[in-house]
Amino acid sequence: MKFVKLYEPLMIKDVEIRNRFVLPAMALNFTPNGSIGDKFSNFYAERAKGGVGLIIIGGCQIEARGAAPSFIAVDDDKYLPELSKFAERIHSHGAKLVAQLYHAGAYAISPDAVSCSAIRSNLTKMMPKELTIEDIKIVQESHATAAERVRKAGFDGVELLGSAGYLINQFLSPKTNTRIDQYGGSLENRLRYPLELIKLVKERVGKDILVGIRIAGDDFVPGSNTYKESAIFAKYYDEAGVDYINVTGGWHETRIPQIPMMVPQGAYAYLAENVRNNVNVPVFSSNRINSPVIAEKILRNEMADAICMGRALIADPYLPNKTKENKLWDIRKCVGCNQGCFDHIFGGKGVECMRNFEVSREGKFDLDKKTDNPMKVLIIGSGPGGLEAARVAKILGHNVTILEKKDKIGGQANSSWAPPGRHDIKEIIDYYHAQIEHLNIDLQLGKEATPEIINKHNPDAVIFATGVKYTIPNIPGIDGSLESNIYSAEDVLSGDIPVGKNIVIVGGSGTGMETAIWAAELGTLDSEVARFISLYELMPREEIFDRWLKGNRNVTLIEMLPKLGLNVGRTTRGFLIGHIMKLGINVITNANITKFEGNKIEFDHAGEQKILENIDTFILATGVTPNTDLHDKLKASNPSFKIYKIGDCKKARTMMEAIHEGFKTAYKLDK
Repeated sequence: MKFVKLYEPLMIKDVEIRNRFVLPAMALNFTPNGSIGDKFSNFYAERAKGGVGLIIIGGCQIEARGAAPSFIAVDDDKYLPELSKFAERIHSHGAKLVAQLYHAGAYAISPDAVSCSAIRSNLTKMMPKELTIEDIKIVQESHATAAERVRKAGFDGVELLGSAGYLINQFLSPKTNTRIDQYGGSLENRLRYPLELIKLVKERVGKDILVGIRIAGDDFVPGSNTYKESAIFAKYYDEAGVDYINVTGGWHETRIPQIPMMVPQGAYAYLAENVRNNVNVPVFSSNRINSPVIAEKILRNEMADAICMGRALIADPYLPNKTKENKLWDIRKCVGCNQGCFDHIFGGKGVECMRNFEVSREGKFDLDKKTDNPMKVLIIGSGPGGLEAARVAKILGHNVTILEKKDKIGGQANSSWAPPGRHDIKEIIDYYHAQIEHLNIDLQLGKEATPEIINKHNPDAVIFATGVKYTIPNIPGIDGSLESNIYSAEDVLSGDIPVGKNIVIVGGSGTGMETAIWAAELGTLDSEVARFISLYELMPREEIFDRWLKGNRNVTLIEMLPKLGLNVGRTTRGFLIGHIMKLGINVITNANITKFEGNKIEFDHAGEQKILENIDTFILATGVTPNTDLHDKLKASNPSFKIYKIGDCKKARTMMEAIHEGFKTAYKLDK
């Protein structure tokens, strides 16, 4: 594809932005005392160098009552010198810079939290204090003085925060606004707070810098505002003089997935289009747009005027430049795993990235500096950890060979992308395929390593990335070996094994949950087939819809612990459980399986012995152990070898840990 729209300059009032890539405001947890330090500055400078057109930082604290931990502060003049220095640095790389003014309202985790009404927050479970009329004016003034400070620092604009369920949303929503004065009740009254805020900030800084607003395209909360009301709000904001409208998804408390991998890329572009059709100012589209191809299509289809890429630009700061140079093969696409970004944020840690070890460490590693001591490096196994080690070692100038016993690279990642909503994982395998080709890495498939073969290669260093061995539970009926109707999740997800009508998945970890969803969607109508049948009215639309959503298998998921998915990140687990419920999967927890026998299993459930019968297929997702067999043999026979273990071979854990370990190990080979 030729990228045309992405590289058209965008005029917002009198500010020209070099392209249509926008890095939206994101929590990073890099500023524990509110001050911009090297970590924060280096992170954004790298993205500016990578070619992004507009950077929006924040949220930025404007007053303590609405603040969040580790956010940037713009509520005091003492921050002006560092803000000015930061703005100058970003501008030196050609990007424009906007600060998002943050007030969480009832979402603030604080006994001093305030909101339009004293209604308990569904997010924090805390009760905010109701703002008086005088307090409302104080909050609005805090925004205005912060905006003036941002202007003095040399920024190109400010963005008001009217999304995600924060204070502006709380005023707008009949669910959270129960006031009976001029700020509550009718739509016009609920709009009064944001419209006054826009007017005040425009009066104070609007002649000199941009004033934009980020809005929820749909709250996705029962009883709150929908996409219909959002378009109305946007029209009012346009008439009030905002310079752009940045459209995102719903509130933080929504049960509709906004950002996990299960959300199709570009799924929420319709929210931006809905707003754009009702306003005259530029509109940005957000949420799960990780591919420049999808971004270009959204712009060509006139659904938005610019594209927000948050996690995509975390994963690859140089995505805009690589796209412009037609190096799509070299882009590390975000896969929506949330392991290093949102899961870290909600855990109080700084942002990292599964795909990019250098995130939060910008400037500490230099892959352009070649080694003075080239080594012959042998990598055993081609899972993500081993592939990352190969990539980094080759870039640094080492001679790299990969031995992989299977006929394809990827290791466990090959089964990870099979379940519905996990297909983006394949991006990782595709990326390393391209790296192997373009870096000319010696890849030997179908080559099982042995101590003799390793010795024949005479390597200077051996990196073991041999992954895991799947454990088979020692239960009567299995006794350590699989029977004819009992398979591992990896074998089933590979697509080589047909499964029956009645399926039991044993083990409710992340793998078990994803396998259960995969099984429950077997037999669904393909989207293209469903469209054809619908177009020619070959069966009732309702029946087509049901067949498109649900498969034809009966699936039971059985777990010995009281809860499912305790190894799954916070931002994904709840949505997996919701998906399981929507598909009608039978879930049994607190179950201890005591026997497999033919087509049935026996299990103890709360002290009562129970039986599941007429099972065609059992799928085990019961755990793994590190595969260190070859490593241990080599270490015993060649103690002088420089030997490393990385990823699951060292300890069974996440893909992020494997990839990061691959980078670190390769980078330190000659150190």
